Amino acid sequence: MKSITRQLARLSALPLVLLFAIPSQAAEIRLSLPPDPNALPVFVLEAKQERFLPEDDLKLVSNPAGDPSAMRAMIQARRVDFALFNLIGGVRFHAGGLRDISLVTPWVWRGIYLLQPVEDNDLEELDGQRVLVAPGTSTPPHVVTEEVLTDMGIRPEFVTGGAGTVLMEQLRDPKRAPAGVAAPEPLVSQILDRQEAQDWDQRWEIRLDPAEQLGGEIPLGALWQAHPDVDPEVRERLVAALDEVANWLEDPANHDEAAAIAAAGYGSFFRMPVPESTFRGLLAAERVRWDTGTDAETRRKVKTYLRSVFEIDAPAGLFQR
Repeated sequence: MKSITRQLARLSALPLVLLFAIPSQAAEIRLSLPPDPNALPVFVLEAKQERFLPEDDLKLVSNPAGDPSAMRAMIQARRVDFALFNLIGGVRFHAGGLRDISLVTPWVWRGIYLLQPVEDNDLEELDGQRVLVAPGTSTPPHVVTEEVLTDMGIRPEFVTGGAGTVLMEQLRDPKRAPAGVAAPEPLVSQILDRQEAQDWDQRWEIRLDPAEQLGGEIPLGALWQAHPDVDPEVRERLVAALDEVANWLEDPANHDEAAAIAAAGYGSFFRMPVPESTFRGLLAAERVRWDTGTDAETRRKVKTYLRSVFEIDAPAGLFQR
């Protein structure tokens, strides 16, 4: 009788064991992204999803870049599960009361540069001069570049430059050109490509890498979870897939394919025609590198970056895990 009782007890426990053994089901992952360097690996992930993210269905949602209120509304309406946008923007959302979002991982990337005319050999020549910022003032290209130059005792006048045809026309004309331009990728590569292809009268070259001056790679971008109801296993799969794609992009043998995917993505998704050559140059020169991280050292970098560049402390509860 005791033996039968023990057997029945084992059988009654079996469904519970099986329940806990069931793996996470495939999910639709709605991911918002902006037209900055973070988009390149995401377009690769979408194109090669069967290889890097086979268990889930990735759906891309355009990020209203430059419009914080629209981004906030998108998150509040739960139109997305994850969003890629700059670290400081998400911190300000969180500090401002948007507590549904949480920082999954920063994307540590080098993607902001300061260009000067080739004939100017000294950064001190920028002091008091007009420097255009793309896409505009108060964005990371402005804030990070200003921080570095201020430490050098150099104080230019930063002016919004946009990122389209108007900016390009100013840069190619020596009479209209500013003393410098602070810009993110892939715009930097576009400028360098166009001046060669169109034989600009005014020529530019990279004069400063702010990330290098700030001690190496800095957490400019970030992956945010937009609401709390995301399966942790799905989140883990997404982060792992992004890491795999970042590693895949480092292999020169993949640059041609990656450039073709990126050009197609920017053209169709953002309506931004960027030639494949721009992305090939960007990857070959390693002007952008991506790296996620959730360890203590990465968290320290986040807190140091926010404190040293923006003079704010990381709010409590910022990190998702």
